[in-house]
Amino acid sequence: MTADPQEALVLETLAAEYGLEGELDRLSGENLNYRLTTPDGRRYVLKIVDEHMPVETVEMEHEAIEHALRAGFELRLPQIIETKSGNIETRIMKPINGSDRLHLMEFVPGTPMDSLPDISEKLLFDVGSTLADFDRAMEDFDHPAAHRHHRWNLAEAGRHRNAIGVVNDPEKQQLLSWAFDTWAAAMPSVRRLPHQFIHGDGHDENILAQGDRVAGLVDFGDCCHNPAICELAICLTYLMMREGDPLEIARTVVRGYHEVRPVSRDELHALYPLICGRLAVSLVVANKRKAIDPDNPNWFGGEGRMWGFLSTCKRMGATRFSFDATGEC
Repeated sequence: MTADPQEALVLETLAAEYGLEGELDRLSGENLNYRLTTPDGRRYVLKIVDEHMPVETVEMEHEAIEHALRAGFELRLPQIIETKSGNIETRIMKPINGSDRLHLMEFVPGTPMDSLPDISEKLLFDVGSTLADFDRAMEDFDHPAAHRHHRWNLAEAGRHRNAIGVVNDPEKQQLLSWAFDTWAAAMPSVRRLPHQFIHGDGHDENILAQGDRVAGLVDFGDCCHNPAICELAICLTYLMMREGDPLEIARTVVRGYHEVRPVSRDELHALYPLICGRLAVSLVVANKRKAIDPDNPNWFGGEGRMWGFLSTCKRMGATRFSFDATGEC
């Protein structure tokens, strides 16, 4: 029996609503998620729903995953499991972190890419083709809740510009101003690019690998209707921060994506400013979180790498980032 009253409350809810029991392990990341392991070895992921998340957003996540699988997307996705009464989420008797809702999802096996010391060229290529497979599967999907505003919506990165002052270093403030300017200058043309439903958070911790292949895609909490090229830009932002030549990493991922969903020249030109915008948003949010809870590394881990990569992007310039969709300069 767990000694943690919060976990005891979660386990009580699981028993009553899903007929499940087992052990809980807190998962890393900014959200309050747990892995449930039942006595017979089955595993699930339990998510405490953010108190500000409308029920319609959870419904959208559920319907999007079901649509992707029906459309032929072959990798494992975290399908939401219904309660005994057929609901996709349930109430908790007492609020946890301000929320009294939770939902249960299938556990997707695989190794998060952010924990891999090395990533092969083959795996990078497969990341690109996997994201393109997903985007192709979702081309005809839409939902009213997908047209939402949230802090990670890359098409709305400028909403964070007024918070640059949360960073105390004047040189870093100037770097953030440059990044937001670079993003803003590109947005009139980006808004004319093809839009669709995207996963919206192809962070390397949300892409699971087995060997040199992608095994699964998880965490649909940031999915939304966006310029389709934002999918690739978000993924590249994190992969290009890894060891190795960032441009070679980008070329390989783009080649994989382009072979499945062809990328136009205008979309390629949008990648550089969108990556700068994503980095700027991530750094502003990280420093806001640091001010709230300086002892919580889950809220601003990797900040040093982001500053370094943003400086690299500025030195690199858009010209060096210019290559065609086959990966050639």
